[in-house]
Amino acid sequence: MATSSYIVSCPSCGTGNRIPVDKEGLRGRCGNCKSALPPLYCHPQQMSDRTFDSFINSYPGPVLAEFWAPT
Repeated sequence: MATSSYIVSCPSCGTGNRIPVDKEGLRGRCGNCKSALPPLYCHPQQMSDRTFDSFINSYPGPVLAEFWAPT
C-alpha cells in the first residue's frame, strides 16, 4: 500500500503535522502554532549547476547530495 501522507514535526512547537504526498516541496503551516513548516521532499530532486546553490541555501533541513559526471 502506498503512503498517502507523511508526518513533519513543527520546528517551533514539535507537533506532528500530516502532510499529503501531493504537497511535496511546498511550505505549510503548523496546525497547532501556525508557524511555517519546512518543505518536505520524499523523492530525489534533480539539480543543475544553476539551481543547486539556491536550493541548498534556502532549504532549512539536512540535504543528501549525490554527484556524478557523464563519462
